[in-house]
Amino acid sequence: MKKIYLIDGSSYIYRAFYAMRNLSTSSGMPTNALYIITRMLLKLLNDAAPEYICFVQDTKGPTHRHERYEAYKANRQKMPEDLQTQIPHIQRTIDALGIPCLAKQGMEADDLIATLARGFSTRMEIVIISGDKDLMQLVGDRVRVWDTLKDRVYDPAEVKAKYGVAPEYIADLLALMGDKSDNVPGVAGVGQKGAVQLITQMGHLDNIIQHRDKITSARQKKAIDDNINDALLSYELVRLDKDTATGVGLDDFRLKPKDDKTLARIFEEMEFFALAKTFSTDTPRGHGLVIEKITYTCNPDITAGAGIYLVPGLGYAINNGHQNSVCLDPDENPGITGTRPPIIMHDAKQAIVSRLKKDSRAAASRPDCLIPDTSGIFDTMLAAYCIDAANGNTQLETLAKRHLGLDLETLKDLLGSGRKAVDPDTIEKEKRGAFLAAHAQILKPLKKQMAERMEAAQVTNVYSDIEIPLMGVLASMEVAGVGIDTSILSGMSAEMGEKLTVLEEKIYHLSGRSFNIHSPKQLGIILFDEVGLPVIKKTRTGYSTDNSVLETLAKDHELPGAIIEYRSISKLKNTYVDALPRMIDPWTKRIHSHFNQAATATGRISSSDPNLQNIPVRTIEGRRIREAFLASSGYCILSADYSQIELRVLAHITGDPALVDAFEQDMDIHAGTASEIFGIALDEVDQGQRRAAKIINFGIMYGMGPHRLSKELGIGQKTAKAYIENYLARYPGVKQYMEDVTARASQNGYVSTMMGRRRGIKGINSQNFNEGQAAKRIAVNTPIQGSAADIIKLAMIQIDRKIEAMKARMIIQVHDELLFEVPTAEVETLEALVKNEMETVTSLRVPLKVDIGIGENWAQAH
Repeated sequence: MKKIYLIDGSSYIYRAFYAMRNLSTSSGMPTNALYIITRMLLKLLNDAAPEYICFVQDTKGPTHRHERYEAYKANRQKMPEDLQTQIPHIQRTIDALGIPCLAKQGMEADDLIATLARGFSTRMEIVIISGDKDLMQLVGDRVRVWDTLKDRVYDPAEVKAKYGVAPEYIADLLALMGDKSDNVPGVAGVGQKGAVQLITQMGHLDNIIQHRDKITSARQKKAIDDNINDALLSYELVRLDKDTATGVGLDDFRLKPKDDKTLARIFEEMEFFALAKTFSTDTPRGHGLVIEKITYTCNPDITAGAGIYLVPGLGYAINNGHQNSVCLDPDENPGITGTRPPIIMHDAKQAIVSRLKKDSRAAASRPDCLIPDTSGIFDTMLAAYCIDAANGNTQLETLAKRHLGLDLETLKDLLGSGRKAVDPDTIEKEKRGAFLAAHAQILKPLKKQMAERMEAAQVTNVYSDIEIPLMGVLASMEVAGVGIDTSILSGMSAEMGEKLTVLEEKIYHLSGRSFNIHSPKQLGIILFDEVGLPVIKKTRTGYSTDNSVLETLAKDHELPGAIIEYRSISKLKNTYVDALPRMIDPWTKRIHSHFNQAATATGRISSSDPNLQNIPVRTIEGRRIREAFLASSGYCILSADYSQIELRVLAHITGDPALVDAFEQDMDIHAGTASEIFGIALDEVDQGQRRAAKIINFGIMYGMGPHRLSKELGIGQKTAKAYIENYLARYPGVKQYMEDVTARASQNGYVSTMMGRRRGIKGINSQNFNEGQAAKRIAVNTPIQGSAADIIKLAMIQIDRKIEAMKARMIIQVHDELLFEVPTAEVETLEALVKNEMETVTSLRVPLKVDIGIGENWAQAH
C-alpha cells in the first residue's frame, strides 16, 4: 500500500530551532533551524523515498479556536528574531527539495493534517512526521506518528504506552489535564495521572461528565463539578477538525524533482559547504575524492603551488597536481626502513599548507629546520582565521568538510575492500600513506575556495600583510626560547609548600575538620552546611564555590579568604613554579613557549606550554616568577610595552574630543576621567577616585554595566549607574560609537578592526536578553582590542625585519608587551629602533606611547 508523509512543519521548525543553538554563518546570521530541518528532510527523502509528501504549516492570524477562547495560545511568545530570519531560507530549501507545502489562512496545521489523514487513510498509509501530542489522537490502523528527531514511531500500542490511554482518548486526556503550551485550561485539580484514571474507569469526557456522581474520588468529583465548562471548552480546543476544506487532491502532494542548482546555491550562502558540494553540478557526489597516484620517496620534486601536508612523527606528503609523493618517518612507522625524512620546507616558496608554523616547529629537531621565508606560503589555518576569527575550528578536516564537502576522517573507506591478503606492515603503510596523500591533495582546491572567501570578506590584506609574515616571526620566537633560572623557582617552591601547609592547618581549624580543599563539593558542604555561611549561588551539581562567591563571603568570615589565598598559591606553584623546570628543552636548555596565532576571536596572540599571559603582574609571587626568566651571559632583557594602547585606540575610533585632547596633552587619562565624571579639578582627584575612573575607563570597553561596577568598587548600583552615565555624558563620542557599532553588528552580523580583521557576532539579534547583551559587549570591545592586537602584530613584523642583521632577537609577546634578548653592545641601538617602530607603525588621532625597560631578567625589565 502506498504511503503519504505529512510533516507537521510549524512544530518541526520550532523544535529544530531549539534542538541546536549557536550555529551561524561567518557574518553572524543564525542557521541552526535551517540546518536541522534540512538534514531531517534529506534523511527522510533518502530513507523513505516517498512518492507523496507534504510540509503542512500554520499561518499568521486567529483561528476558529481563538473565536471560541480569546486566551487560546495567549501565552505563546512572539517568534524569536533568530528564527524569523531563517523562515524564508527554510521555505526556499523546502521548495528546492521538491516537497509540496500546504497552509490555509485561519486554519491550524494540525487540522489540515487531520483532514488529510482522514481523507487518504481509506486508500493508503499515513505517516505523520511530528512529536506533537495533539496529533496522537489521529493514530490508527493506517495512521502512524513518526517523531524523526527522536526516531520513534507511534502506533496505537505505543501511544497507550506513553500516554496511558488509546489514541481515541487523547483529546479527552488533554481536555482533562489541560495543555500549558496552548493555554488550554483543562480541569483544575485533575492532572495527567488523574485524567488517565478517569478515562480508564469511565471512558470519554462526555460520559465522565454525565456520570460524574459515580466518580469514587471525592476530590476528582468536585474538580469535575466545579469545572464542567472548562472541560467542555478544553475538549473543543484540543479536538482536531477532520473536515477542513483543503481544496487539494492526492496528485498535489506528489514529490517533485530536486533543484540541485538552487540547493547548492542556498547551502553555499548558508555556509553548509559539505551540503553545497553534494548538490553542486560540477562536483562528484559522495566524498568526491579519489586519491591520486602515490610514490613513496623522501626526495620529492617540489614544484610551485604544491600542496604540502606534514604530520610530526608520521611524515609528509606533497601533491603537485597529478601525483602524491609520500615520505613516512621510519622511527614511527612499521615496515619503513631508512633515515628520518628531511624537513623539506626550505624549498617550499609557493607551497599550500595547513598549520605550518605549528607542525614545522614540532617536526624540527634543530633550530635551523624552520621555514626561512613565508612570503609565498598559503596556510589554510590562517586563511580560515582571517575569514572569521570567531569561527573556531581551523583544522584541515573541518575546513575540508566546510568548503569542499569532503570527509577526511573516513579515509579508510577510500582504501578499497576485498583485496588479497598482504602483510600487516604493508597495509599500515598504505593507510598512513593514503592519509597523508589525501590531505595534501585537497590543499590546492581548498586554497581556491578560501581565497575567494577572503576576497568576498575583504580580509585578504589582513592575511597577506599581517598573518602570513607574522607566522615566520612567531616561529623564530618559539625556536629562540628563553632562559630559566631554576634555583629561583626551586626556592619559591619550597617557600610556597610551607605556606600551603600553614594555610591548610588554618583552613582545617576554621572548618572544624579536615577535608579535600581542592574538591568544590566537599568545600560547599563545609562552607554552607557545616559552617552555615549564606548560599550565594548554586550550580547544577550543588553549591557554587568559585572565587566570586568566596570573595563575597570573605567580607564576613575568615575561612573563605584563607581558601582564596590557598587556591592562588597552589595554582601558581603547580602551573609555573614546579612546572617551568620540567619544560626546559634538554637540547637548548631553554623554555620554548608556543605562540598561538589563530586561537583568539579578538585577533590577539596567545601562548601555551607555558601560558605566559597568566603570570600575575602585580603580585609579589608573579614578580618573582618573572625574575626566573633571564638573559644569557653577556645579554640583557629589553621590555617594550605599549602604554594604554586600547584607550588610545578607543580615542582614535570614537574621535571623542575630550579623550583625544587628554592623550595629545599627555595627561594622566585616569585622573582626567575622574575629573570629568566627578566634576572636580584635576589636582583634586584622589587615589580612590582615580582607581574608580581607571576601572570605568577599561570597563566601558568591555561593556561593564552598573551591577559589575558596583561589585568592583564596592558601591551601590545606583551610584555605579550614575558614574557610567556621567562618563558617557562627558565622552559623547564613546556613547555614539557604542550605539553605532552595535547597530552595524546587528545589521551585518559582524564587526571589523581598523585593519579590516573580521569577527562574526553570534547572538547579536537574539531575543534572549543575556545572550543579546553579551553579544553587544563583544561587538563594542572587538574593534578596540582587535585593532590593538593588529598594531602590535604589525610592529613585530617591522621590528623583525629591522633586527635581522643584529644579534638581538625577539623572544616573548604578552598582551601589549614585547621582550627581546639583546647583547649589551646593541642595547642602545635596539631601544631606539624598537621605540620608533612601535610608536610609528600606524597613524592614529592620538600618539602611540611605548615604555622601555632593561634588566638582567624579565622582572627587572618590566
